[in-house]
Amino acid sequence: MRRTVPMFTFASLALGLAACGSQERGDAQPLAQPTELATPAEVTTTSFESSDTAEPAPTASPTTEEYNVASRELNNADAKPVAGSCLAEIGREKAEALSGQCNQISTATRPPCNIQNSCERIRAEIKRGCAFGDGADNPAFCSEQAAR
Repeated sequence: MRRTVPMFTFASLALGLAACGSQERGDAQPLAQPTELATPAEVTTTSFESSDTAEPAPTASPTTEEYNVASRELNNADAKPVAGSCLAEIGREKAEALSGQCNQISTATRPPCNIQNSCERIRAEIKRGCAFGDGADNPAFCSEQAAR
């Protein structure tokens, strides 16, 4: 009994909603007649043939410099030594060197190589970058990271 009441209610609502759009047309004006379909010759199609205005397809691969991860610049000149930062922990010269290694090897779009991050975080990013791929082209400092 319990299941029949909700089912009956649901069915009644569904039928009521289905009937909402249907009205007796009676003396109302007839529906518009369908127009004739266009013949295939009249149909406009998009041409995929090359034209003089189209740009030619690229023939060469993008230059390595365009996608060179190591080419992005990291400016740490304005960094201040704050508590917990790599700059405060090991000094500017060593922190800049560590930051440079991180920036060189990181595969991240926005790597955490800033010297105001902790040295631990920068070293973790270097380790992650060195472990990425087969490692054949990795810089020498990656083998030092593996020894740690």
